[in-house]
Amino acid sequence: MTASDAIGGSGHIPRQIKAHSTAMEHTQTVASDPADVGRRVRDLRRRRGLKQAELAAGRVSTAYVSRIESGQRRPERDVLEFLAERLGTTADFLLTGIGRDEMADARLKLRYAELALHSGETEEAERLLRVMVEDAAGLLGQLRLDAEFALARALEAQGKLDDAIHVLERLRGHVDVPNPLEVAIALSRCYRESGDLSRAVDIGERALTLAAELGLRGTDDAIKLTVTLAAAYFERGDTAHAHHLCQTAVEESEASSSPSARAAAYWNASAIASERGQLSASVALAERALALLGETMDDRSLSRLRGELGLLLLRAEPPDVDRAERVLERARAGLAANGGSDLDVARCDSGIALVRLHRGELDDATELARQARAGAGDRAPMVAASSSIVLGRVAWARGDAEGARGHYRDAVATLTSHAADRSAASVWYELGDLLDQAGDLTASRDAYRSAAASLGLRAERRVPTEIRV
Repeated sequence: MTASDAIGGSGHIPRQIKAHSTAMEHTQTVASDPADVGRRVRDLRRRRGLKQAELAAGRVSTAYVSRIESGQRRPERDVLEFLAERLGTTADFLLTGIGRDEMADARLKLRYAELALHSGETEEAERLLRVMVEDAAGLLGQLRLDAEFALARALEAQGKLDDAIHVLERLRGHVDVPNPLEVAIALSRCYRESGDLSRAVDIGERALTLAAELGLRGTDDAIKLTVTLAAAYFERGDTAHAHHLCQTAVEESEASSSPSARAAAYWNASAIASERGQLSASVALAERALALLGETMDDRSLSRLRGELGLLLLRAEPPDVDRAERVLERARAGLAANGGSDLDVARCDSGIALVRLHRGELDDATELARQARAGAGDRAPMVAASSSIVLGRVAWARGDAEGARGHYRDAVATLTSHAADRSAASVWYELGDLLDQAGDLTASRDAYRSAAASLGLRAERRVPTEIRV
């Protein structure tokens, strides 16, 4: 089960937290050279035959207008808008030299790229956003910052974590980033997914301190930040502190009117409860999260989370096969109808294959597991390995011990290319048991050691004493 999405700072505290919904509507004076702004003000004033005193119109002093035109002063936003109105233009033009049509076109391109990203067309979104970000003359102020943040999201969605981190770190150091909490959430998450858990924790802790200093505890973004930090602690092995943070987020979210904040807290608490073996509590929390997300989340994203719930139900003791089947089938249908990615579909197929195996429907289990294995390819090692394990278990059920060992070895080879983490550990343990059952004691021992290494433990402590080599 994947923990949800969370300002690290470079030492400074941004002057204000701005709502992301307004980020594309304003550019910041800090983004433009005062000399360029002054030159545009002066040129437009002269074209309209106005004297400096007439332009000032009693709102500001004539001397202040003179200093603006000479590039000695950077006008505040309200003054800039006043001057723009007097000059028959826009504040954006005075800042960037870009007229209404060009700015509207840039905003339209950004929205189109964000739509592509939302639809799962991440490569197309990256292409569009790179063009925008590289066009420095046409993208100044917050519009450029929004484009960079969207680019980071597109890179992360493709698994290009190093590139995403590079963009996010650059944004984190910008004093006018529209919503530093969102940047921190994404940055901590990317570091966690890349395996740099210490950095993920550091980013999250700095951001949480800043949120408290700014009086933002209990807000939607602060709650999501808390659960993202909890996920980093959990992956690092600090399960007790991760549990504490998730419980804190749940308590704070209860007072929040935001369904998404409450759902994020429940979902992450569910993930941690699952890993601690508290599967009944985990399922209950996940279902509460899905009920809340049904009010706000698009069908594709909701279907992805339903798939996660279905896989969780299969981990119960005993597995809740009937409920898992219903949830996974609904999730797969939702993904197919709403443009879900091949990887999301493969993940559901792998779970449904396991359902068929539990039911003894070996042909269906084989077909679905092969389908999932092909869909996962090299992009999703955990899905690919799980699919190979199902194929191995089918072969074993049919009395084909050598075929079973072959599939298990394929799973081993796949997992070996995957970074060590707690999710990999559970699959390594399963492989250890299955290889032991199949009589491959050397491979079984290595699998147990890999499981222990994924948890940051000494392998000798986790290898069962009955294993002999």
